[in-house]
Amino acid sequence: MRILLVNAFHYLRGGVERTYLDESRWLAAAGHEVAHLAIRDSRNLESPTTARFAPAADFGESTPAWRQVALLPRAIWSGPAARAMNAILEDFKPDVAHLHAPSRYLTPSILRPLEREQVPTVMTLHDFKPWCTNRILFAHGAPCERCKGGSHWHSLATGCVQESRAKSGVGMIEAYAHQAMDAYRHVKLWIAPSQFVRDKAIEFGVAAPALRVLAHGVEPALPADEPREVTPAEEPALEPPRIAADPSPYVLFAGRLSIEKGVALLPAIARAIAPTRLVVAGEGPLGSMLAAARHGIPTMSRVGHLDDADLAATRRSAAAVIVPSLFYEHFCYAAAEALLDERPVVAARIGAIPELIEHEVTGQLCVPGDANALAAALRRAIDDAAARRWASVGAERVRERSNPAKHLAGLTAIYREAIGAR
Repeated sequence: MRILLVNAFHYLRGGVERTYLDESRWLAAAGHEVAHLAIRDSRNLESPTTARFAPAADFGESTPAWRQVALLPRAIWSGPAARAMNAILEDFKPDVAHLHAPSRYLTPSILRPLEREQVPTVMTLHDFKPWCTNRILFAHGAPCERCKGGSHWHSLATGCVQESRAKSGVGMIEAYAHQAMDAYRHVKLWIAPSQFVRDKAIEFGVAAPALRVLAHGVEPALPADEPREVTPAEEPALEPPRIAADPSPYVLFAGRLSIEKGVALLPAIARAIAPTRLVVAGEGPLGSMLAAARHGIPTMSRVGHLDDADLAATRRSAAAVIVPSLFYEHFCYAAAEALLDERPVVAARIGAIPELIEHEVTGQLCVPGDANALAAALRRAIDDAAARRWASVGAERVRERSNPAKHLAGLTAIYREAIGAR
């Protein structure tokens, strides 16, 4: 098959790109011809269609609100992205297109050329962007579904997009415009990475026959040396933590340092599990908060961004892994990768996490936002021999559910179904 994969970014940035790039690699290794559409960026990986990528745009958290307002026309409908798609379709002529997270950087404008050329199109639900202005059904520290049914004015009222009313206003206008033009009408099959996502998509109006549940594939991490000393990527005044040099047990948090990931709970958890150390790997908007909190918590250290090999080695040496999310996780790579390494996992009972973590079967689940309960579960994960047994069962579950070969077979079956329905 000739397959066009579409995502805003063409380099490893987060879980979305992990899925997109893994699938690209696995499809190519299986003999399929793969091309891509993303925005231009110096960090992009190689692709046969790199020269056709769309111009860059800036909708990040650090972008001033006035700049996002000025970019509103492009956020609603990107002419440059649509032209980039036209150029790729002229050259590549795919059998099927697979959208991941085009977001504001590409917009649903890329769907119109696919519709005109009658290219069968599927889309993975990495978030709820087609129905939620801030993508993740989350506002001010808690899950939020106020806009369900198309009432996007709630986003402006709550200021849920990057904690800014101006940016939320941009999101509101964008959402109403996409709703009015039925922007995603050409997507024939939606891929849900969990049963939770499937059920939530049906609540938001997706027809059940158009949904296919396919868990993300997860590969075992490549062997690596022992964890190395890592200088933090931010707050250079911090002392670099010596993970390898200190033989005492530690708990690992690895992920984006943001409110929805439960990062604000980490200082309280660190205090409660002391003298066990808490090592925090990742970057994000709450990095400065953790830097300030660390001065009063000597057992909490932050190591910044770790590459795949260092993160895998650090995770394998952890006594336990903490996943304190406050929002609806769609799959949760942090939990899946820790289980695959047979690490005891303590996680919040929210979103798709319970599909990986079954309480006292493959790990421990706690009420989201309860730092004391999470800390108590971590102490048990470190001290109770049963936790090792749960981790072993969890590894088997991930190997069965997220085997890359099984994922690839399911993915190509969905492609063939979409092509056959053309």
